[in-house]
Amino acid sequence: MDGDKRLKSIYNLLIIALLLLAVAIRGGATFEWLKPNEAPLYTMTDVQTVFPKASGFDKESDNSLSVYDKDDRLLGYALVSSDFEVSDQGYGGAVPILIALNTDKIVTAVHLLKHNETGDFIKHLQKKGLLDSWNQLPLDTLLSSFEVDAVSGATKSSQAIIRTFRSTVNEHLNTASSGMNISVMRVLQLFAMLLLIAFSLLMMFRKRFRKLYIYYLGGVVLVMGLWLNKMLSLELLHVWLSSSLSWQSNWELIIILLLTLVLALRGYKNYYCTYLCPMGAVQILTARLSPFKKRALNLKVSVFNIRLIYLSLIAAGLIIGYSLPLAHLEPFMAFSYQVASVWLLAAAALIVILSLFFHRPWCQLCPTGCLLNTIPALHKKRKT
Repeated sequence: MDGDKRLKSIYNLLIIALLLLAVAIRGGATFEWLKPNEAPLYTMTDVQTVFPKASGFDKESDNSLSVYDKDDRLLGYALVSSDFEVSDQGYGGAVPILIALNTDKIVTAVHLLKHNETGDFIKHLQKKGLLDSWNQLPLDTLLSSFEVDAVSGATKSSQAIIRTFRSTVNEHLNTASSGMNISVMRVLQLFAMLLLIAFSLLMMFRKRFRKLYIYYLGGVVLVMGLWLNKMLSLELLHVWLSSSLSWQSNWELIIILLLTLVLALRGYKNYYCTYLCPMGAVQILTARLSPFKKRALNLKVSVFNIRLIYLSLIAAGLIIGYSLPLAHLEPFMAFSYQVASVWLLAAAALIVILSLFFHRPWCQLCPTGCLLNTIPALHKKRKT
């Protein structure tokens, strides 16, 4: 009997894998990371964004581009980060840029090339004027050391763009690169994240640590939610499936996803939702502070749970080919309150209010939680 259940679990796992593969391929995944990348990451359209009169360009021996108009008059130059093998990582992977220079080698524009960063983050950076920070500065050895502050609310994205700009200029000028300078703040962030992961496992397998659960959840909200804005979501999983797994910027979440998968296969299904989801932590903390009696929300349509229906509709839309705004189908971006829309902030506020009266209301709808919960168990959960 146990063998039949295990076989059924393996079958269910294969079905999930095939569905994810279908979503990835329909979402544009070509698995180019398995092949040598020969095609340029920019087109004439990108060049014309910063040189509207451009009709052609030539790549020079120093890897810069000389840009010409229809009469072969030189309009200026362009430096493309990928041509200098510069690849700094943001939230969703590399953030390649094109730096436009006039004929006097003065920066006239910085254009962001194709990327996988969340659109709301990029709009926030543009609104704050990050890409205009270097305009009218000369291309010399002082340019790469020009101080530009990271933009709060989209810190990871802005830091990646700043480092990409500096590295591209350094490579072009053949100056010493600053390399991988890890700040004290980044070290503190990594330490805090690893500490949370360690405590989550201790609380799951060691009962004596569970008395610290509420204090621990406060740490999850502060560190993963408000400080780092790192959490599993459909948008992040879709980027990983359709583009690439950018481990350089997301290794903490990759570790969490692998732990979630392994523990689910071992029978511990709700590891992430119970211990590491910032939105789940907010709901539990709110419920603890509420004086009202909590009621369970059993949102079902016939025999089907509503979150399964919600996840199925999203998956179907992606497979059919709709470009769904995945970042807006879940309230997680509300933790990036400086970037989040009014509607997302209102949705997060509604979840907090409902948590005063109901047990974890968002969890009854959460498609990410539903996806993680569909991982079949190959072993029975052992009591701890």
